[in-house]
Amino acid sequence: MINEHFELLTDTPFLAVDLDVLERNLKRMADLAKRAGVKLRPHTKTHKSPYIALKQLEYGASGITVAKLGEAEVMADHGIDDILIAFPIVGRNKLRRFADLLDRAKLTVGLDDLFVAKGINDVGEARGRRIPIYVDVDTGLHRMGRDAVASVEPILEIARLPYLEVRGLMSHTGHAYAKATVEEIRAVAVEDAELLNETRTLLGKRGLDVPEISVGASATARFIADIPHATEMRPGMYAFNDRFVMAAGGAEVEDCAVAVYATVVARPTRDRIVIDAGSKTLAADPFRHGGYGHVVGHPNLTVRALSEEHGTIEVAGESDVRVGDVLRIIPNHICPAVNLADELFAFRGGELETVIPVLGRGKNR
Repeated sequence: MINEHFELLTDTPFLAVDLDVLERNLKRMADLAKRAGVKLRPHTKTHKSPYIALKQLEYGASGITVAKLGEAEVMADHGIDDILIAFPIVGRNKLRRFADLLDRAKLTVGLDDLFVAKGINDVGEARGRRIPIYVDVDTGLHRMGRDAVASVEPILEIARLPYLEVRGLMSHTGHAYAKATVEEIRAVAVEDAELLNETRTLLGKRGLDVPEISVGASATARFIADIPHATEMRPGMYAFNDRFVMAAGGAEVEDCAVAVYATVVARPTRDRIVIDAGSKTLAADPFRHGGYGHVVGHPNLTVRALSEEHGTIEVAGESDVRVGDVLRIIPNHICPAVNLADELFAFRGGELETVIPVLGRGKNR
């Protein structure tokens, strides 16, 4: 929570970080990984901040994961030197940037296609070094990769490239967020690892040893002690948490380290409130049960609609919220909300401690 004089510190809308909650989240996940004997390589696409990535490393992370090459460049600029780029690198200019970044950091690349692999192999050949890669396997999300069996032949073909090392198999259990119960989410986590191990076993029978099985998603991370075969985990949203993680049973309101603070600018009718945070602040990811954010302390308020700068809140029953009041809203999906902000206002004990620049925002290339 922020002290009552926060309006003197910044104008709304803004994103506030509770540093005590953030650090508790970082410690909790690091402890889970340590007890499970699994490396923690958090995904920084959630916070896009070297400040927070360095905190994750302080708490025991073995390295970091990024989504895009531009994010990797930002992190390397701040001394972070063990980076998984969990996204295919395609195109002459990106390969040139990747080659330059190899001089500053130990890089691993995620991919699922021979064409992409050949580009990375060419960089390795030019640099006279083997480059580690992770290969995506589709374990149910149906985004990157092929299924466990269909992945085998393409991976063997990729492994024949002389300047690549197939270091690991990776997946993302984003489909777990659609499950309704803890038991179903746990089952997704276990099935995910079993499928990855099936691919690894089939590759082993063909003479290719793959040491790492890297699993991802904050929805399933809390079950890491029950997940077989995993050697590494890549949760991202756990640092902040959001409404999606809450709905998956992975967090409560008190575990959400970031919230949008927005001012009520109009109350045209008894059942309609307008705030100064729209899709350019809260992001436009809808929640399956309705609304665009959880209004803390007001269970009868639903952020029903967003335009660019306006948020329209529906009031069920009575509410004493007035124009000028400030509401605290937990976004549905924290990652795009952070990517819309230039900075995060970081509080401890209700007092502003620092302002964290979101240096990786917009680095989508």
